[in-house]
Amino acid sequence: MQTNNTNTTVLNKGLIAIAIGLTLSSQQSLAVTIDENILITANRSQQEQFLSLSSADIITSDEIKAMQVSSVTDILNTIAGINVVNQGGSGQSSSVFMRGTNSNHSLVLIDGVRVSSATLGSTNFSAMSPSQISRIEVVKGPRAALWGSDAIGGVIQIFTKQHAAGEGAVSVGIGSNGYVQGDAAIGLGNEQHSLTISVSTESSDGFNAYHSDPLNDYDINEDDDDGYDRFSISAVGKSQVTNTLSLHLASRFESGNSEFDASYPDQPCWNDPATACPVYYANEQDHENYSVKLSSQYQGDNIFSEVAIATSQDQGESFGNDTQKSRITTERDQVSFINQYSFTGQSSVNLGLEYYNETVSTSSDLDPWTADFQSWAEDERDVSAVFLQGRHQQGQLLLEAAVRYDDIERLGSETTYNASIGYQPSDDWLVSLNRGTGFKAPTFNDLYWPGSGNPDLKPEEITNTEILVRHQFTDNTLDGSVEVTVFDSEITNLIAWAPNEFGLWFPANINAADIRGVEATVTANFNSIHNTLAIAFVEAEDGDTGKQLLRRPELTATYAIDYHWQDFSFSGMVTYRDESIDSGDAKLDSYVLLDLGVSYQATANLSVNAKVNNLLDEEYETALNYLADGTNYKASITYSF
Repeated sequence: MQTNNTNTTVLNKGLIAIAIGLTLSSQQSLAVTIDENILITANRSQQEQFLSLSSADIITSDEIKAMQVSSVTDILNTIAGINVVNQGGSGQSSSVFMRGTNSNHSLVLIDGVRVSSATLGSTNFSAMSPSQISRIEVVKGPRAALWGSDAIGGVIQIFTKQHAAGEGAVSVGIGSNGYVQGDAAIGLGNEQHSLTISVSTESSDGFNAYHSDPLNDYDINEDDDDGYDRFSISAVGKSQVTNTLSLHLASRFESGNSEFDASYPDQPCWNDPATACPVYYANEQDHENYSVKLSSQYQGDNIFSEVAIATSQDQGESFGNDTQKSRITTERDQVSFINQYSFTGQSSVNLGLEYYNETVSTSSDLDPWTADFQSWAEDERDVSAVFLQGRHQQGQLLLEAAVRYDDIERLGSETTYNASIGYQPSDDWLVSLNRGTGFKAPTFNDLYWPGSGNPDLKPEEITNTEILVRHQFTDNTLDGSVEVTVFDSEITNLIAWAPNEFGLWFPANINAADIRGVEATVTANFNSIHNTLAIAFVEAEDGDTGKQLLRRPELTATYAIDYHWQDFSFSGMVTYRDESIDSGDAKLDSYVLLDLGVSYQATANLSVNAKVNNLLDEEYETALNYLADGTNYKASITYSF
């Protein structure tokens, strides 16, 4: 629900004062080692995953290691209800669609810090190195009542890896397409004060992904390989000041370059040798991203409090093909205070205050007048929020409710909620009914881009209802779990760009979407064999025409198997994606992929790993005119200490 509010400045100053005051006076905290079955993102507090009333997945560090992947999107693509679209191979532009919502409808956090671009509304997943990730939590369905804007399809939170003092690892690897990789990490300090430093570098010559035929008289195909390189460093630390108070640091820096094929020429280039002008849009991009978060935590008998301050940057610079450089930067400063109180072992209340400031800027090699024309009409906004969440268990009945109020500068306010009721007939069964709302604030490009922005846009909104059934089982030889979720979502005020009567393109709240589906995840462990099946059937349709939304296959499935024998580990993965629709009603065919991997533990400290992707050499597209890579391989050696 949206309301207009002109008291943004007053509320912002109030939240800043409260949060800073609590930070300075904080006598608060304890960092608790997170068990792999503990979920944080669903309720912004620690909770056993099985008792979560929302659909959630946890990908652990061991699972990421076994996958032998080179991108975060490869990890996310194994989760039921998620479909990844790549414009080429690793290091290229990628989009993540969760439960049929748009690719910018998922909130992405790294150690609790928002990292998306405020101009595009999307996240640069290609900048992240999987080697520095300890776990990924994915909560599906709208969670705006706890996290605010962007959490329409769900929330993806990535946690940076930490090592115990004196422990670490070094890894080097090679692969097809000139792939080279190197990682190193070490844990410093002692039990009271610790710091983990991780460094990763990776590069590839890539391959020629774009394969479109010339469009009329425009030759838009660049017949070259599109490579990438990236470098990242992270520092994560903790200081246990007292038995109840701890201080925490989570920081990361990422930089890199990626080459890509320009889709359209910068000016007409007729196929006449005498007048040929091979000038295209930019075909390279540098990125430079960072985030730093400082927090204090207090753990008492019945209370947990956290105060956090953070700053982050998302920056991309496009150039190449003799085009002028253009740099776009998002800077975001955040302050948050969360206080959880447990009345009894069965009831808890979570109160949170949050503020963040977003600033966007652009610079280029253009002349000053033109560069100024390409600036946004507004380049800064404040967002302030307060939320309240309660949880209660009465025997076999579980109740959860959350409500949040967001005050967004120049856009007004949004009030969202989540309400859940669960029933646990036994320790190994859980059934829940959930209903919630969410929203996404328009981006700076939507609102203020010169000559085409629309400052009257409203936030996109979703209402979702779902039923979840979860079961875990175990006996002498077999253990595992089953989770099935049926959901129905309605999205309104969808922003779409369309031409006006003069042929100029402007954004407007003109679209709606109806999304319904069922997703299931099954795990089964038999002796040394681990099986996982993730499958989803999602109908994502235009609310007005009933047509299937672009790049959203109805049926997606992934089956993974791991087998351990003596010092060897064998892995296999089968991925299926149904046919989908892309621009111009073009049909993208369905496809099946087979990946195989092996690891050998040569000594207690040394392991050798190898993997072949797309073993069947399937030719397929996830985005129109962008071929995915054929059969490719990678191999690595890791020394742990």
